[in-house]
Amino acid sequence: MRQRSSLLAAASLTVLAAFSGAAMAQEQASDEAVPAAQDEEDGVRKLTQVTVTAVKREQNLQDVPVSVTAFTADLRQELALDNLGDFARFTPSLAYSAGDDRVFIRGVGRQTNTNGSDPGVATYSDGVYDASTRAVSKSDFFVERVEVLRGPQGTLYGRNSIGGAINVISKRPTDTFTTEARLEAANYDTVTAEAAVSGPITDRLRAKLGLSYANQDEGYFENVAGGPNEAGAQQSSYLELQLEADLADNFSVWLRADTAQSDLLNRTTNLAGPYDVSPVPTGYLTPGAAFGYSQANLFLAGDVTTNPGQRDIRKFNVDTSTRSSLDDDYGISAIATWNLDNIDIKYLGGYRTYFYNSFRDDDSTNVLSYSFPLDAPNPAAGEVFLGGPNCQFLRVALGPVCTPATVFPQRTFDYTEDKEFWSHELTAQSSGDSAFWWIVGAYMYDENFLQESHFGNAAQPQLLAPVGGPANPSGDFVTAISDINTKSYALFAQTDYSITDTITLTGGLRYSMDEKEGSEFLRVIAYGVIPGFTVGGSGNLAPALDLTSSTVSNSNAPGVASLVTIDPVTGLAQRDLSGEWDAVSGTAGIQWQPDASSNYFLRYSRGYKSGGFNAGGISQFPQTDEELLDAVEIGAKKSFGTNFQLNATAYSYSYDGLQVPLDVIENGIQLTRFFNLEDSRAQGLELEATWTPTDALRVLATYAYNDSEVREACCFVDVADPLAQQPGAQPSGPAVGANQPQDLKGEMLPRTIPNKFGLNVSYDIPLGARGDVTVSGNYSWRDETYHGVFNRSYTQTPSYDQVDLIGLWRNPDDTLQIMTYVKNVFDEQGFDGATGTLRIQPFGVSQTLYLTPPRTYGVQLQLKF
Repeated sequence: MRQRSSLLAAASLTVLAAFSGAAMAQEQASDEAVPAAQDEEDGVRKLTQVTVTAVKREQNLQDVPVSVTAFTADLRQELALDNLGDFARFTPSLAYSAGDDRVFIRGVGRQTNTNGSDPGVATYSDGVYDASTRAVSKSDFFVERVEVLRGPQGTLYGRNSIGGAINVISKRPTDTFTTEARLEAANYDTVTAEAAVSGPITDRLRAKLGLSYANQDEGYFENVAGGPNEAGAQQSSYLELQLEADLADNFSVWLRADTAQSDLLNRTTNLAGPYDVSPVPTGYLTPGAAFGYSQANLFLAGDVTTNPGQRDIRKFNVDTSTRSSLDDDYGISAIATWNLDNIDIKYLGGYRTYFYNSFRDDDSTNVLSYSFPLDAPNPAAGEVFLGGPNCQFLRVALGPVCTPATVFPQRTFDYTEDKEFWSHELTAQSSGDSAFWWIVGAYMYDENFLQESHFGNAAQPQLLAPVGGPANPSGDFVTAISDINTKSYALFAQTDYSITDTITLTGGLRYSMDEKEGSEFLRVIAYGVIPGFTVGGSGNLAPALDLTSSTVSNSNAPGVASLVTIDPVTGLAQRDLSGEWDAVSGTAGIQWQPDASSNYFLRYSRGYKSGGFNAGGISQFPQTDEELLDAVEIGAKKSFGTNFQLNATAYSYSYDGLQVPLDVIENGIQLTRFFNLEDSRAQGLELEATWTPTDALRVLATYAYNDSEVREACCFVDVADPLAQQPGAQPSGPAVGANQPQDLKGEMLPRTIPNKFGLNVSYDIPLGARGDVTVSGNYSWRDETYHGVFNRSYTQTPSYDQVDLIGLWRNPDDTLQIMTYVKNVFDEQGFDGATGTLRIQPFGVSQTLYLTPPRTYGVQLQLKF
């Protein structure tokens, strides 16, 4: 493998543990956690214990034979952890990219959000499956605890948990009447307000009402073209109502209804290289925008003519703002528990619907319009006029009617998600203190997902009335739509059997079946780039051509359920898709707890992720097979006395059928296709620890080493390097046209972070009658990482680090709290994603980087009544 050996990694971890004495322990989890005790003899604070539900029942985190990290509300406050990106800084092997909303654990995750595909890390809200990650980043004002389970959770969690699972547990209604309010003010003109009221309505009914509002007027990054600054700028709101009822002594019901709304200027990426100033950049169906900088009759938004991102990645230059909105977001969750003698029966179910829309500038320039020059005449062909043979013929026949065309290269990308889904789970499990614990369950999931991608240029009049097809009022040059229904079913069972007082065996199986069916739609229109009808050759008379019929695939491939038809009114080609997948996954393990402070485990798990479709492209091969992952973990959770705790895990993965989306050229059009990589491997080591050397001082630290390798996968084209000329390229087989396939053997899997380290040091200062102060500092470091299966410089992000400082004051009765923070103290620019695009002029590869936030600071006031 490309990375250092496991032996070397293990040695480095040992040294780290010895010097830092660190790792991640957890803070008090409200009434579920055992309060930290004080050792009166030595004045040393004892370790806090945390209850988690990682294996569908409440257990002490240190007793669970699973690699899991838990963030309680108190810990999140002390570390100023706001969102999934912050959790990733302090969770071994967890990676998150806000640029495309992708979650990865140990290099396993979601490679694309194309309709018909699935995530690789499952997210749950109060045990109910959630198809998005928004619940994970919900404020700790509403969330009691976030649990991150690493490794395949194919038995108890099942659906899409091949890489792991994240479970968010809400703060529930209280037994006594309480009111809380929180107000925060921060830089970039940011204000956040949150409030909640909770308490009993009757002896058997409790309720909680909570709401929040956030507004950030200024974005993190500057638009030099004069438009609004973007990234972070938002206006959002959230409202929830919870009811918790004891309908009988042994039967309880919990309900939550919530709604959210947001409007954002959410730029998360920027072009780092020079503009491609060629007339027609790679993959374009319309003339290039940056070509206009050197042409006549140029009109711009602003006056900048080069990419400012080359010099300052926090500056960009566009005429169209990036914006998104979340509307009609409504959700309902329910948990019903029936406690019988020695058996608990539980139902967990939920429904959610939402409409999401985003709109962005897709040419990354501020060019509004320019005159495209006519081609030079070819004297050898008898041409004397500019514009080539088309203009030559028209000028001879009709006179000077062929003039330079005005190009409006305002390319935009409009993306829409309209989704609704139901999730149902029914389980029965044993209760009590028996040596034999078991759980059996059934699961069902039903999702309807309409996804639309509109690549448009409505300012170009020719695109509105293409030749060879009906009118195109949207001005799209590519319209890709898919409407997919997904149904998933599963049966599962797991048991723990304590064969002695110290040894427990675990075994579990899950059978999963997935069905997906629906339709995909595509329309493709080109303007001025097709030979014989170019803008340079036909000038203002160049038509837009409908290429839909020549672009779609009519092949009968797996997943295809109908012939392709073209609607004469809309011009959209349509094809139906249908597929089924099933698999048996499970786990087997042994756990040894020789004493109350030690937990050692060896665990095998098989993970499964459904196959799917690359819907919306009507491509030659739309279907992909399922993924299977065999994982072996060996772990230890050890407490040394009452003030030092160390958890360590080593894992080895064997990956079969990893789903990777790669760009291909079909019928002259660049499309994305799914491929299953035959064989991939991964391995790694993880450390978490807590050290409380004194009553006032606490040290938390995490470290992860991850390595991965494609063992067998050939042969694929890198569209950013179609001739396989970049350093590291591995040409394999003959070239096909202008494309040279490459072998992927030896490449690291995307978003596998080789090394990652997180550290927090906090110090408590008691002030007696004036309360208590906690000062805290974070340091996190992330290694350089590849974000594409082609490990090249343009898919790699550099290493970066971040420092945070937090101050927290609480009054003696804990009714008033003030927190101040500075995040990213030294204003370091981090990157959590990168892609490359072939550039024709100047020739090379342009890199687009996914950006993390700059320095932020603020103050937060919280009141409890």
